[in-house]
Amino acid sequence: MSVQVIVLSGGSSAGKSSIARHLQALLPGVWLTLGSDTLVAALPASLRESGDGITFAADGTVATGEVVRRVDTVWSLGWRKSPGRARP
Repeated sequence: MSVQVIVLSGGSSAGKSSIARHLQALLPGVWLTLGSDTLVAALPASLRESGDGITFAADGTVATGEVVRRVDTVWSLGWRKSPGRARP
């Protein structure tokens, strides 16, 4: 299974949100827009404070640990198998 992620990096008012909205309109499929603060705040503390979670390096590199990858896999499988789920 693959997960596609687009990371937009830039200063305040650089146009990241506008670019994200345009990409959502242009790209096939469903793309979610999440600010990094929102994503990190949604994680339990144990996944924000260890290599098992998600880390953001000063150069903009994003790394996911084993636990985050397992959670993503389970969530994705559950999403596809949910009865009555509307297909995007």
